[in-house]
Amino acid sequence: MIPVPPTVLESLAQSFGTALANLSHFGGGREESDGVVYAYPHEDARRLLKVMAVPVENQRRGRLCLEERLRFMRFLGENGARIAFPQFSPQGNLYEAVRDKAHLWIGYSMDIAAGEAQAEDVWDARFFRHWGQTIGQLHCLAQQYPSWQASLDPENGEAFLTWDEEWEGFYDWCQDEEVRQKWVDIKQQLDALPITRDAFGFIHNDPHIWNLRVDGDRITLLDFDVANHHWFVNDIAIACQSVLIFLSGGLNGPLRNRERLLEFLGCFMEGYERENHLSREWLNRLDLFIAYRRILLFIVMHGWVQSQPELHVAWKQLILSPPELVGAFFAV
Repeated sequence: MIPVPPTVLESLAQSFGTALANLSHFGGGREESDGVVYAYPHEDARRLLKVMAVPVENQRRGRLCLEERLRFMRFLGENGARIAFPQFSPQGNLYEAVRDKAHLWIGYSMDIAAGEAQAEDVWDARFFRHWGQTIGQLHCLAQQYPSWQASLDPENGEAFLTWDEEWEGFYDWCQDEEVRQKWVDIKQQLDALPITRDAFGFIHNDPHIWNLRVDGDRITLLDFDVANHHWFVNDIAIACQSVLIFLSGGLNGPLRNRERLLEFLGCFMEGYERENHLSREWLNRLDLFIAYRRILLFIVMHGWVQSQPELHVAWKQLILSPPELVGAFFAV
């Protein structure tokens, strides 16, 4: 993540009715982060300001993507979804922007979600069910949202926020030729999948455990900044991420406890089905989407992974020879 220049941050703070001195770092700003989040006082409470950098040459596309994602978030929140709801600036805008020589700096504001982060290495079946219910509700609402195969540029009709556009971006980013070839192999498998309204649409695309806040039985979903048009099962694969790292293995290290993963999925899908039904045919493709996530994270975190030789070897081996994790666990 590129550091935010103080002058840019000061300007964005003023656009949201506060001062630079009132901002305190809240999260983000790491290598794999897509932005930096600051907390600031608002009336009798606090709000969050998220700041992201878009290269000047991509600023039009960057604006289009952010606007579409914010509209989707507003739609979800207005229809009862448990999300961090984006708020208008004092000027009545969903976001504000400042440009310097190299970047367009974009900021948007949202409410602070009640609750706490959930520990990633703690087993809590009740929490897993509520997590699944939260994602199921999102997918149910996504089937009512006008944009579901792609968003269209209003000027030229070109599609954007598409899964294959995401794939291409990571292909260009990948620095390991063997991993890149596996990324190509996965795209060939995804290209063969059907795209239907009941299984594909605008999804969160990053609903892992660190993007949740838990307040009793209520879960709030954070950070829609990589929301995209994708298969619903991809969100479920991503939800497995912390289990695959801490409780079962199989994502960045050898599989240790398949039963833990399957127990998690049983609880998660029990909650999911309270809000939305997804064919077992799709759930039996989870290994493909976990493989997609495994490579995507390897590319995102490549610098850090390379600094840890044992992890690098283990992670890459799982990419080159992906194990069966879920298999045909769900009866069709």
